[in-house]
Amino acid sequence: MKKSYSTVLIGTILLFLFPYIVTLFVSGSISREPKVIGKSGKVILRESAYGKEEIDLEEYAIGVAASQVPGNYEKDAVKVQLILARTYLYKALGEADRISEAELHCTYLDSAGRKKEWGEDFAAYEEKFEAAASETAGQVVLYEGSLADAMFHRASAGMTREGGEAFPYLKSVDGGLDVDMENYVTIKTYFESELAAGISAIRGQSLGNGEALGLQIVSRDGAGYVTQVMVGTEAYTGDELAAALSLPSAAFSVSQTEGSLKFVVKGSGHGYGVSQWGANKLALEGKDAAAILNYYFQNITIGTLGESEIQEKFPA
Repeated sequence: MKKSYSTVLIGTILLFLFPYIVTLFVSGSISREPKVIGKSGKVILRESAYGKEEIDLEEYAIGVAASQVPGNYEKDAVKVQLILARTYLYKALGEADRISEAELHCTYLDSAGRKKEWGEDFAAYEEKFEAAASETAGQVVLYEGSLADAMFHRASAGMTREGGEAFPYLKSVDGGLDVDMENYVTIKTYFESELAAGISAIRGQSLGNGEALGLQIVSRDGAGYVTQVMVGTEAYTGDELAAALSLPSAAFSVSQTEGSLKFVVKGSGHGYGVSQWGANKLALEGKDAAAILNYYFQNITIGTLGESEIQEKFPA
């Protein structure tokens, strides 16, 4: 008796999926090889619609970088973001070989998310990100032999910020390339009640009788970012106030109008480390990833972790 076409088809599909089904049944998780040349041996454990996934760090770094920079960025700017993402992931792992995604403080955009985000450009952008990951496999930012805090922001306020003694590799550099970013300057106006509510959320200070409108900028750093403000009887950092009021950055000026304060804000983000917008502009000028990283950081090296394993598994 002949088997029906549907029976044969179902049998073929089950045969194809058998290893996948067994892996999921036995371990409760899906392990997959990285899409890029290079395997770190480090695993990110992720809960997804498909169950528990075990994703190699090299592949995971692609999804992190894709969530942080637009798909149309230059390849070397993508490389910069991948190196920063990889540095963060290795530092979060420490001596461990695996870590839960829930322990990470970053966003991951999986393949389906990238397809939705990039639309008709998905294939071209995916190829670019995978090539950038392949060409930088294992590369991380090191300072005096240790993993650096790989800081970045959307666009500076004209200069990036010094890191001080805590982060000596963060230097203040010219961020003039950032000024043509769309919405580089943002203007926001807050009425007294909005200010009082936002400021109260920081440390619970209760403000009344026009105290919120008496906000005073006390100091700025050399890059123009507000470092301290006084409101009522409390002092706050510029970054605290920017977060509380949803300002794009702490590089702001303030002017008072009747019943409100107007904030004029430059740039986007905390201003430390790599300016993503500036990095892309430098890439457009022909700078490679190493040159861009060395522009924004001082006395760093770009090292390679897992290099011997990469070479062993994927010889040139």
